[in-house]
Amino acid sequence: MKFLELNKKRHATKRFNEKPVDPKDVRTAIEIATLAPSAHNSQPWKFVVVRERNEEVANIAFGSNQDQIKSAPVTIALFTDTDLAQRARKIARIGGANNFSEEQLQFYMQNLPAEYSHYDDQQKSDYLALNAGLVTMNLVLALTDQGIGSNIILGYDKSKINEVLEIDERFRSELLITVGYTDDKLEPSYRLPVDEIIEKR
Repeated sequence: MKFLELNKKRHATKRFNEKPVDPKDVRTAIEIATLAPSAHNSQPWKFVVVRERNEEVANIAFGSNQDQIKSAPVTIALFTDTDLAQRARKIARIGGANNFSEEQLQFYMQNLPAEYSHYDDQQKSDYLALNAGLVTMNLVLALTDQGIGSNIILGYDKSKINEVLEIDERFRSELLITVGYTDDKLEPSYRLPVDEIIEKR
C-alpha cells in the first residue's frame, strides 16, 4: 500500500466489534513499529499486550476511555525505559560482536551511558516522549496496514498502570493504544491546509 493511501486509511477507532485480533498480527505490527527511528538508536520501548487485564486497565482510565478499553479485544500499553544507560548496554549485549564494531560497542557500553548521566529530569522526559511518539506512529500505521483499527489514549491514571500490569517502576507509562476491528464507517478528521502550517525564510 502506498504511504499516502495508508495514512488516509488511518482513523481513530473508538468502538470495536467482537472480532478477535490474532496475536500474530499484533506481534507483526509491533515488530514493524520497532523499525522507527530513535535517538541514538536507543530503542527505549516496552510494549505490554493486554488481553486478560483489559478491564483492570479500563478501571483506571478517565471518562469514555473506560468503555473504549473494555470493548477493545486488545490494549497495548507503551512504556519507556527510564534507565537509559542500562538500555544502551542491553543493546550492546544482545547485539554483540555479530552486529556491532568495537567502536559501536564502546559507544553503547561507555560513551552513551556517560552522556545520559548528564541529562536532567526534563531532558530525560523529553527524550523518552520523543521516542515514544516515533514508535507509536509506526505502530498505528502498521496496524492500519493489516486492516486493524486503533486509537491512542492518554487519559488514564499513569500512577497506577505499573501496579495494575505488574511492570517494574523503572519503566515509565507513556500511552495506551486500543486495538481491534470496527463496523463503523470512519471519516477523516479535518486537516489544516498545508500552506497554513508552512513558513518560508
